[in-house]
Amino acid sequence: MATWSRIIGLAAVIGVLVGCTGAAPTPNKNEALAKRAEQKPAPIPVEAQLPTRGSLSEFFETTTRVEADRSVQVTSEGVGKCLRILVDEGDSVSKGDVLAELDTSELNTQLASARTQLAKAKADYNRARESVKEGLVAPLEFENAKYALEQQQASVDQLNVQLGNMTVRAPLSGIVTQKMAQVGQIISSGSPCFEIIDPQSYVLNINVPEKGYLSRIEVGQAAAVKLDSLDEEVTAKVRRINPAVDPTSGTVKVTLGVEKSALSKLRNHAFARVNVVLATHENALLVPKNAVVEENTRKYIYVVELPAVEDAETAADEATKADETILIASRREVMTGLEDSTNVEILEGIADSDRVVTVGQQTLKSGAEVKLTSVQGELLANARLSAEEALQAAKDEHAEDKSESPAP
Repeated sequence: MATWSRIIGLAAVIGVLVGCTGAAPTPNKNEALAKRAEQKPAPIPVEAQLPTRGSLSEFFETTTRVEADRSVQVTSEGVGKCLRILVDEGDSVSKGDVLAELDTSELNTQLASARTQLAKAKADYNRARESVKEGLVAPLEFENAKYALEQQQASVDQLNVQLGNMTVRAPLSGIVTQKMAQVGQIISSGSPCFEIIDPQSYVLNINVPEKGYLSRIEVGQAAAVKLDSLDEEVTAKVRRINPAVDPTSGTVKVTLGVEKSALSKLRNHAFARVNVVLATHENALLVPKNAVVEENTRKYIYVVELPAVEDAETAADEATKADETILIASRREVMTGLEDSTNVEILEGIADSDRVVTVGQQTLKSGAEVKLTSVQGELLANARLSAEEALQAAKDEHAEDKSESPAP
Protein backbone atom coordinates (compact mmCIF):
# COMPACT_ATOMS: atom_id res chain seq x y z
CA MET A 1 0.00 0.00 0.00
CA ALA A 2 2.82 2.37 0.89
CA THR A 3 4.42 1.57 -2.47
CA TRP A 4 1.20 2.44 -4.38
CA SER A 5 0.83 5.65 -2.42
CA ARG A 6 4.38 6.62 -3.27
CA ILE A 7 3.82 5.90 -7.01
CA ILE A 8 0.59 7.92 -7.14
CA GLY A 9 2.26 10.88 -5.42
CA LEU A 10 5.18 10.80 -7.81
CA ALA A 11 2.79 10.75 -10.79
CA ALA A 12 0.95 13.77 -9.44
CA VAL A 13 4.17 15.75 -9.04
CA ILE A 14 5.26 14.88 -12.59
CA GLY A 15 1.85 15.94 -13.96
CA VAL A 16 2.06 19.29 -12.22
CA LEU A 17 5.55 19.86 -13.52
CA VAL A 18 4.57 18.90 -17.08
CA GLY A 19 1.53 21.16 -16.93
CA CYS A 20 3.55 24.12 -15.74
CA THR A 21 6.15 23.52 -18.41
CA GLY A 22 3.50 23.47 -21.21
CA ALA A 23 1.91 26.78 -20.10
CA ALA A 24 5.14 28.71 -19.94
CA PRO A 25 5.93 30.49 -23.27
CA THR A 26 9.36 30.67 -24.73
CA PRO A 27 11.12 34.05 -24.66
CA ASN A 28 10.97 34.35 -28.52
CA LYS A 29 7.23 33.69 -28.66
CA ASN A 30 6.69 36.19 -25.87
CA GLU A 31 8.42 38.93 -27.88
CA ALA A 32 6.45 38.12 -31.06
CA LEU A 33 3.14 38.36 -29.19
CA ALA A 34 4.15 41.64 -27.61
CA LYS A 35 5.26 43.07 -30.96
CA ARG A 36 2.00 42.04 -32.63
CA ALA A 37 0.00 43.57 -29.80
CA GLU A 38 1.83 46.87 -30.28
CA GLN A 39 1.41 46.89 -34.07
CA LYS A 40 -1.49 48.95 -35.53
CA PRO A 41 -2.44 49.61 -39.15
CA ALA A 42 -0.61 52.66 -40.52
CA PRO A 43 -2.98 55.55 -41.28
CA ILE A 44 -3.59 56.08 -44.99
CA PRO A 45 -2.36 59.45 -46.32
CA VAL A 46 -5.13 61.39 -48.06
CA GLU A 47 -5.79 64.88 -49.30
CA ALA A 48 -8.99 66.62 -48.24
CA GLN A 49 -10.65 69.98 -48.67
CA LEU A 50 -13.82 71.79 -47.68
CA PRO A 51 -16.66 72.07 -50.20
CA THR A 52 -17.10 75.42 -51.90
CA ARG A 53 -20.13 77.49 -52.80
CA GLY A 54 -20.57 78.84 -56.29
CA SER A 55 -22.51 78.96 -59.52
CA LEU A 56 -22.72 75.79 -61.62
CA SER A 57 -24.23 75.36 -65.05
CA GLU A 58 -25.19 72.29 -67.06
CA PHE A 59 -24.42 72.40 -70.78
CA PHE A 60 -25.29 70.68 -74.01
CA GLU A 61 -21.90 70.31 -75.68
CA THR A 62 -21.39 69.97 -79.42
CA THR A 63 -19.18 71.16 -82.26
CA THR A 64 -19.95 73.01 -85.47
CA ARG A 65 -18.52 75.55 -87.91
CA VAL A 66 -19.19 79.23 -88.39
CA GLU A 67 -21.47 79.94 -91.34
CA ALA A 68 -22.68 83.13 -93.00
CA ASP A 69 -26.45 83.32 -93.03
CA ARG A 70 -26.25 85.60 -96.06
CA SER A 71 -23.84 84.32 -98.70
CA VAL A 72 -24.02 84.06 -102.47
CA GLN A 73 -22.07 82.45 -105.27
CA VAL A 74 -21.73 85.10 -107.97
CA THR A 75 -22.15 83.72 -111.51
CA SER A 76 -21.73 85.34 -114.89
CA GLU A 77 -24.81 86.04 -116.98
CA GLY A 78 -22.73 86.83 -120.05
CA VAL A 79 -20.47 84.79 -122.31
CA GLY A 80 -16.98 85.86 -123.29
CA LYS A 81 -13.32 86.10 -122.40
CA CYS A 82 -12.49 87.58 -119.00
CA LEU A 83 -10.50 90.77 -119.56
CA ARG A 84 -10.26 92.25 -116.05
CA ILE A 85 -10.74 91.14 -112.43
CA LEU A 86 -11.05 94.06 -110.06
CA VAL A 87 -11.20 92.26 -106.67
CA ASP A 88 -9.33 89.57 -104.81
CA GLU A 89 -10.15 87.23 -101.95
CA GLY A 90 -10.59 89.12 -98.69
CA ASP A 91 -11.66 92.38 -100.34
CA SER A 92 -14.72 94.18 -99.03
CA VAL A 93 -17.29 95.12 -101.64
CA SER A 94 -20.56 97.00 -101.74
CA LYS A 95 -23.68 95.98 -103.58
CA GLY A 96 -23.33 96.87 -107.27
CA ASP A 97 -19.52 97.09 -107.31
CA VAL A 98 -17.83 95.78 -110.48
CA LEU A 99 -16.02 92.50 -109.82
CA ALA A 100 -14.97 91.47 -113.34
CA GLU A 101 -15.35 92.53 -116.97
CA LEU A 102 -15.70 90.33 -120.05
CA ASP A 103 -14.73 91.11 -123.63
CA THR A 104 -17.48 93.24 -125.22
CA SER A 105 -15.91 93.99 -128.60
CA GLU A 106 -18.19 91.63 -130.55
CA LEU A 107 -21.30 92.89 -128.79
CA ASN A 108 -20.29 96.51 -129.39
CA THR A 109 -20.04 95.80 -133.12
CA GLN A 110 -23.45 94.16 -133.13
CA LEU A 111 -24.92 97.01 -131.13
CA ALA A 112 -23.52 99.64 -133.54
CA SER A 113 -25.04 97.79 -136.48
CA ALA A 114 -28.35 97.44 -134.65
CA ARG A 115 -28.45 101.14 -133.88
CA THR A 116 -27.86 101.94 -137.55
CA GLN A 117 -30.74 99.67 -138.48
CA LEU A 118 -32.85 101.33 -135.80
CA ALA A 119 -32.16 104.78 -137.25
CA LYS A 120 -33.22 103.54 -140.73
CA ALA A 121 -36.37 101.99 -139.23
CA LYS A 122 -37.26 105.26 -137.56
CA ALA A 123 -36.79 107.16 -140.84
CA ASP A 124 -38.97 104.64 -142.71
CA TYR A 125 -41.62 104.92 -140.02
CA ASN A 126 -41.68 108.73 -140.14
CA ARG A 127 -41.87 108.71 -143.96
CA ALA A 128 -44.70 106.18 -143.96
CA ARG A 129 -46.62 108.17 -141.38
CA GLU A 130 -46.44 111.35 -143.48
CA SER A 131 -47.32 109.50 -146.68
CA VAL A 132 -50.44 108.01 -145.03
CA LYS A 133 -51.54 111.45 -143.92
CA GLU A 134 -51.18 112.70 -147.52
CA GLY A 135 -52.83 109.58 -148.91
CA LEU A 136 -49.82 108.62 -150.96
CA VAL A 137 -49.45 105.08 -149.50
CA ALA A 138 -51.78 102.51 -148.11
CA PRO A 139 -52.19 102.26 -144.29
CA LEU A 140 -50.67 98.74 -144.49
CA GLU A 141 -47.28 100.20 -145.39
CA PHE A 142 -47.43 102.41 -142.31
CA GLU A 143 -48.23 99.39 -140.09
CA ASN A 144 -45.30 97.46 -141.60
CA ALA A 145 -42.94 100.37 -140.94
CA LYS A 146 -44.19 100.64 -137.35
CA TYR A 147 -43.67 96.91 -136.77
CA ALA A 148 -40.14 97.04 -138.24
CA LEU A 149 -39.26 99.95 -135.93
CA GLU A 150 -40.48 98.08 -132.86
CA GLN A 151 -38.53 94.96 -133.82
CA GLN A 152 -35.34 96.90 -134.34
CA GLN A 153 -35.79 98.72 -131.02
CA ALA A 154 -36.18 95.36 -129.29
CA SER A 155 -32.96 94.13 -130.89
CA VAL A 156 -31.08 97.16 -129.63
CA ASP A 157 -32.52 96.74 -126.13
CA GLN A 158 -31.54 93.06 -126.09
CA LEU A 159 -27.98 93.86 -127.12
CA ASN A 160 -27.80 96.50 -124.38
CA VAL A 161 -28.85 93.87 -121.83
CA GLN A 162 -26.24 91.44 -123.12
CA LEU A 163 -23.67 94.18 -122.98
CA GLY A 164 -24.56 94.86 -119.33
CA ASN A 165 -24.22 91.15 -118.53
CA MET A 166 -20.61 91.28 -119.64
CA THR A 167 -19.86 93.11 -116.38
CA VAL A 168 -20.01 90.96 -113.21
CA ARG A 169 -21.29 92.95 -110.22
CA ALA A 170 -21.62 92.25 -106.49
CA PRO A 171 -25.22 91.30 -105.62
CA LEU A 172 -24.73 92.19 -101.93
CA SER A 173 -22.33 93.98 -99.64
CA GLY A 174 -19.76 91.77 -97.92
CA ILE A 175 -16.38 90.12 -98.30
CA VAL A 176 -15.06 88.14 -101.25
CA THR A 177 -14.13 84.71 -99.87
CA GLN A 178 -13.50 82.89 -103.15
CA LYS A 179 -12.34 83.95 -106.60
CA MET A 180 -12.92 81.28 -109.25
CA ALA A 181 -12.53 83.38 -112.43
CA GLN A 182 -9.17 84.12 -114.02
CA VAL A 183 -8.11 86.71 -116.57
CA GLY A 184 -8.12 85.19 -120.07
CA GLN A 185 -10.58 82.47 -119.10
CA ILE A 186 -13.62 81.91 -121.32
CA ILE A 187 -16.60 82.50 -119.07
CA SER A 188 -19.91 80.92 -119.97
CA SER A 189 -23.34 81.87 -118.71
CA GLY A 190 -23.90 80.46 -115.22
CA SER A 191 -20.22 79.91 -114.47
CA PRO A 192 -19.35 80.63 -110.81
CA CYS A 193 -16.89 83.50 -110.59
CA PHE A 194 -16.85 84.64 -106.93
CA GLU A 195 -18.30 83.89 -103.51
CA ILE A 196 -19.36 86.77 -101.28
CA ILE A 197 -20.51 86.54 -97.68
CA ASP A 198 -21.93 89.10 -95.29
CA PRO A 199 -19.74 88.94 -92.15
CA GLN A 200 -22.48 90.57 -90.13
CA SER A 201 -24.63 87.49 -90.68
CA TYR A 202 -22.36 84.86 -89.09
CA VAL A 203 -24.32 82.15 -87.26
CA LEU A 204 -23.68 78.75 -85.70
CA ASN A 205 -25.94 75.89 -86.73
CA ILE A 206 -26.02 72.94 -84.34
CA ASN A 207 -27.96 69.68 -84.34
CA VAL A 208 -29.74 69.00 -81.06
CA PRO A 209 -31.07 65.50 -80.26
CA GLU A 210 -34.85 65.40 -80.12
CA LYS A 211 -34.76 63.21 -77.02
CA GLY A 212 -33.44 64.58 -73.75
CA TYR A 213 -32.32 68.02 -74.90
CA LEU A 214 -34.70 69.69 -77.37
CA SER A 215 -37.38 70.35 -74.73
CA ARG A 216 -34.80 72.19 -72.62
CA ILE A 217 -33.74 74.63 -75.36
CA GLU A 218 -35.66 77.76 -76.28
CA VAL A 219 -35.12 80.97 -78.25
CA GLY A 220 -32.93 83.43 -76.37
CA GLN A 221 -31.03 80.76 -74.41
CA ALA A 222 -27.35 81.58 -73.85
CA ALA A 223 -24.40 79.58 -75.12
CA ALA A 224 -20.63 79.78 -74.67
CA VAL A 225 -18.55 79.38 -77.84
CA LYS A 226 -14.85 78.56 -78.05
CA LEU A 227 -13.17 78.85 -81.43
CA ASP A 228 -9.79 77.40 -82.35
CA SER A 229 -8.99 80.63 -84.18
CA LEU A 230 -9.57 82.77 -81.06
CA ASP A 231 -8.00 82.77 -77.61
CA GLU A 232 -11.16 84.11 -76.01
CA GLU A 233 -14.65 82.75 -75.47
CA VAL A 234 -17.58 84.45 -77.20
CA THR A 235 -21.24 84.53 -76.26
CA ALA A 236 -24.10 83.42 -78.46
CA LYS A 237 -27.86 83.04 -78.11
CA VAL A 238 -30.42 80.72 -79.67
CA ARG A 239 -31.94 82.66 -82.58
CA ARG A 240 -34.29 80.11 -84.11
CA ILE A 241 -35.27 76.45 -83.80
CA ASN A 242 -36.24 74.50 -86.90
CA PRO A 243 -39.77 73.07 -86.52
CA ALA A 244 -38.86 69.84 -88.35
CA VAL A 245 -36.95 66.83 -87.04
CA ASP A 246 -34.39 65.19 -89.30
CA PRO A 247 -35.78 61.64 -89.70
CA THR A 248 -32.33 60.20 -90.37
CA SER A 249 -30.46 61.55 -87.33
CA GLY A 250 -33.34 62.33 -84.99
CA THR A 251 -31.99 65.84 -84.45
CA VAL A 252 -33.32 69.37 -84.89
CA LYS A 253 -31.38 72.25 -86.46
CA VAL A 254 -30.88 75.09 -83.96
CA THR A 255 -29.34 78.39 -85.10
CA LEU A 256 -27.28 80.51 -82.72
CA GLY A 257 -26.56 84.19 -83.25
CA VAL A 258 -23.18 85.51 -82.10
CA GLU A 259 -22.82 88.73 -80.11
CA LYS A 260 -22.22 91.72 -82.39
CA SER A 261 -18.94 92.70 -80.77
CA ALA A 262 -17.44 89.34 -81.76
CA LEU A 263 -18.64 89.21 -85.38
CA SER A 264 -15.57 91.01 -86.72
CA LYS A 265 -13.30 88.39 -85.11
CA LEU A 266 -14.98 85.36 -86.70
CA ARG A 267 -13.98 83.56 -89.87
CA ASN A 268 -16.21 81.69 -92.25
CA HIS A 269 -16.17 77.92 -91.64
CA ALA A 270 -14.07 78.30 -88.46
CA PHE A 271 -14.31 75.30 -86.10
CA ALA A 272 -16.29 76.03 -82.93
CA ARG A 273 -17.07 74.21 -79.70
CA VAL A 274 -20.51 75.16 -78.42
CA ASN A 275 -21.86 74.81 -74.88
CA VAL A 276 -25.55 75.67 -74.65
CA VAL A 277 -26.52 76.49 -71.06
CA LEU A 278 -29.38 74.18 -70.07
CA ALA A 279 -29.61 75.13 -66.38
CA THR A 280 -27.74 77.22 -63.81
CA HIS A 281 -27.76 76.83 -60.01
CA GLU A 282 -26.47 79.69 -57.90
CA ASN A 283 -24.80 79.21 -54.49
CA ALA A 284 -24.49 75.46 -55.09
CA LEU A 285 -22.46 73.22 -52.75
CA LEU A 286 -19.57 72.05 -54.93
CA VAL A 287 -16.92 69.33 -54.61
CA PRO A 288 -14.34 68.11 -57.14
CA LYS A 289 -15.89 65.63 -59.54
CA ASN A 290 -13.31 62.95 -58.77
CA ALA A 291 -14.21 63.02 -55.06
CA VAL A 292 -17.45 61.14 -55.80
CA VAL A 293 -17.17 57.34 -55.69
CA GLU A 294 -19.84 55.28 -57.45
CA GLU A 295 -20.81 51.82 -56.27
CA ASN A 296 -23.84 49.81 -57.41
CA THR A 297 -25.46 52.90 -58.99
CA ARG A 298 -25.10 54.79 -55.68
CA LYS A 299 -22.79 57.72 -55.09
CA TYR A 300 -20.59 58.22 -52.04
CA ILE A 301 -18.14 60.74 -50.65
CA TYR A 302 -15.52 60.13 -47.98
CA VAL A 303 -15.14 62.77 -45.29
CA VAL A 304 -12.53 62.88 -42.53
CA GLU A 305 -13.66 63.06 -38.90
CA LEU A 306 -12.13 62.96 -35.43
CA PRO A 307 -12.12 59.52 -33.75
CA ALA A 308 -14.98 58.51 -31.47
CA VAL A 309 -15.08 60.07 -27.96
CA GLU A 310 -13.85 56.95 -26.17
CA ASP A 311 -10.81 56.81 -28.51
CA ALA A 312 -10.10 60.52 -28.56
CA GLU A 313 -7.60 60.48 -25.70
CA THR A 314 -5.70 57.51 -27.17
CA ALA A 315 -5.70 59.10 -30.64
CA ALA A 316 -4.45 62.37 -29.19
CA ASP A 317 -1.58 60.60 -27.44
CA GLU A 318 -0.61 58.75 -30.61
CA ALA A 319 -0.85 61.91 -32.66
CA THR A 320 1.41 63.73 -30.23
CA LYS A 321 3.97 60.95 -30.45
CA ALA A 322 3.84 60.86 -34.24
CA ASP A 323 3.54 64.64 -34.57
CA GLU A 324 0.49 64.28 -36.86
CA THR A 325 -3.30 64.15 -36.53
CA ILE A 326 -4.99 60.77 -36.90
CA LEU A 327 -8.52 61.00 -38.34
CA ILE A 328 -11.22 58.56 -39.38
CA ALA A 329 -12.60 58.24 -42.92
CA SER A 330 -16.40 58.14 -42.99
CA ARG A 331 -18.34 57.20 -46.10
CA ARG A 332 -21.45 59.29 -46.83
CA GLU A 333 -24.05 58.53 -49.45
CA VAL A 334 -24.82 61.69 -51.41
CA MET A 335 -27.32 62.98 -53.93
CA THR A 336 -25.78 64.94 -56.78
CA GLY A 337 -27.19 67.65 -59.03
CA LEU A 338 -25.60 69.53 -61.89
CA GLU A 339 -22.03 68.85 -62.91
CA ASP A 340 -19.43 70.10 -65.32
CA SER A 341 -15.98 68.89 -66.31
CA THR A 342 -14.49 69.88 -62.92
CA ASN A 343 -17.11 70.09 -60.17
CA VAL A 344 -20.33 68.39 -59.13
CA GLU A 345 -23.19 69.81 -57.09
CA ILE A 346 -24.07 68.01 -53.84
CA LEU A 347 -27.75 68.22 -52.91
CA GLU A 348 -27.76 65.91 -49.87
CA GLY A 349 -25.27 63.98 -47.76
CA ILE A 350 -22.62 66.48 -46.60
CA ALA A 351 -22.42 69.95 -45.08
CA ASP A 352 -20.23 72.96 -45.78
CA SER A 353 -18.05 72.11 -42.77
CA ASP A 354 -17.28 68.51 -43.84
CA ARG A 355 -13.75 67.96 -45.08
CA VAL A 356 -14.01 65.90 -48.30
CA VAL A 357 -11.31 63.43 -49.35
CA THR A 358 -10.12 64.34 -52.84
CA VAL A 359 -7.04 62.10 -53.19
CA GLY A 360 -6.85 58.53 -51.95
CA GLN A 361 -10.59 57.89 -51.71
CA GLN A 362 -10.76 55.10 -54.27
CA THR A 363 -9.30 52.46 -51.92
CA LEU A 364 -10.68 53.76 -48.62
CA LYS A 365 -13.04 51.86 -46.36
CA SER A 366 -15.40 53.53 -43.94
CA GLY A 367 -13.79 53.68 -40.50
CA ALA A 368 -10.19 53.51 -41.75
CA GLU A 369 -7.61 55.68 -40.05
CA VAL A 370 -6.23 58.42 -42.29
CA LYS A 371 -3.85 61.31 -42.01
CA LEU A 372 -4.07 64.54 -43.94
CA THR A 373 -1.14 65.05 -46.21
CA SER A 374 -0.25 66.30 -49.65
CA VAL A 375 1.65 64.97 -52.61
CA GLN A 376 4.54 67.25 -51.70
CA GLY A 377 4.57 65.91 -48.15
CA GLU A 378 4.65 62.33 -49.32
CA LEU A 379 7.50 63.13 -51.69
CA LEU A 380 9.51 64.64 -48.85
CA ALA A 381 8.83 61.63 -46.65
CA ASN A 382 9.69 59.22 -49.44
CA ALA A 383 12.36 61.07 -51.34
CA ARG A 384 13.04 58.22 -53.70
CA LEU A 385 9.40 57.51 -54.52
CA SER A 386 6.99 59.24 -56.85
CA ALA A 387 3.76 60.67 -55.45
CA GLU A 388 1.77 57.65 -56.68
CA GLU A 389 4.34 55.20 -55.28
CA ALA A 390 4.38 56.93 -51.89
CA LEU A 391 0.60 56.78 -51.57
CA GLN A 392 0.51 53.20 -52.83
CA ALA A 393 3.22 52.17 -50.36
CA ALA A 394 1.17 53.49 -47.45
CA LYS A 395 -1.94 51.71 -48.74
CA ASP A 396 -0.05 48.42 -49.19
CA GLU A 397 1.32 48.68 -45.66
CA HIS A 398 -2.15 49.28 -44.32
CA ALA A 399 -3.53 46.27 -46.22
CA GLU A 400 -0.68 44.05 -45.01
CA ASP A 401 -1.25 45.04 -41.38
CA LYS A 402 -4.94 44.23 -41.70
CA SER A 403 -4.21 40.80 -43.19
CA GLU A 404 -1.79 39.98 -40.37
CA SER A 405 -4.11 41.05 -37.58
CA PRO A 406 -6.11 38.13 -36.05
CA ALA A 407 -9.71 37.76 -37.14
CA PRO A 408 -12.25 38.80 -34.44
